[in-house]
Amino acid sequence: MPLLIIGLYFLIILIFLVFGATIVFHLLYYKINRQVAGIMSSIYIAGAAVLLILNFILFSQVNWEQIFWNFGL
Repeated sequence: MPLLIIGLYFLIILIFLVFGATIVFHLLYYKINRQVAGIMSSIYIAGAAVLLILNFILFSQVNWEQIFWNFGL
């Protein structure tokens, strides 16, 4: 069961990365001001990286076997 949860987690992370890449692409491609687009893309990438790292740390601390054992699965 934990292997299934880990697989679903990485699928969600992959979807997040695809959406993030799409956002950065549109920030850079449809730019009004090149300098502002670069700064905003850098802020977005840094913020997304921090959120992904924190999410992974919190995800790894969850005891999935205990959670599913309590539900009787």
